[in-house]
Amino acid sequence: MSKDIDPTAIIYPNVTIGDGAKVEPFAILGIHDRFHSDATTIIGRDSFIGSRCMVYNSVTVGNNFDISDQSSVFYDNVIGDRCRIGPKAVIKNGCRIGSDIRIQAHTYLERVVLGSSVFVGPGAIFTNDRHPPCPYNGECTPVTKVDDFVSIGANVTITPGIQIGHHTQIYAGSVIVSDVEPYSVMAGNPARRIKDFRELKCDPGLVARPFASWK
Repeated sequence: MSKDIDPTAIIYPNVTIGDGAKVEPFAILGIHDRFHSDATTIIGRDSFIGSRCMVYNSVTVGNNFDISDQSSVFYDNVIGDRCRIGPKAVIKNGCRIGSDIRIQAHTYLERVVLGSSVFVGPGAIFTNDRHPPCPYNGECTPVTKVDDFVSIGANVTITPGIQIGHHTQIYAGSVIVSDVEPYSVMAGNPARRIKDFRELKCDPGLVARPFASWK
């Protein structure tokens, strides 16, 4: 299989791109930084890199990766298969992202671990510093962890070091300030558990229950 790389794209020598990938105009892949000058970047097969996207070095993404225009993936990030990132999203440093992920536009993640089958709505923000701009936030703040099968609504804010359990839905605009147990539906500022995830119903009756495809 061939690759479709626009001639205006900049591909640094440390980048490996899988077969069937498409790289749109003015994308930049494998940008060096002062901490990872010798690292490599790997883009899986059948991936799509949108126009003006930037992917730094020390990044590994799986197959069928899709990143939309003007989004950025900084160094020390690992992303699984079949992940989609919307426009103008920022995946900052130190993220570990599973497979079958949708990250929508204008989101920000840093030092976040996402399981698989996670939806992150537009404008959602994962903060990473308890006392910004503390120079020791990496030592004092645990990474934020989101288990499998979690839906995070638009404009949700998640404070540093939070643990979110599996099969959880977080309603739009919520502010998560403490750990979330599995099977939770969360809403409010600060967010509170308003019901059990297993109680969710599809109001139009189109499916037996919301998120029916989740295990």
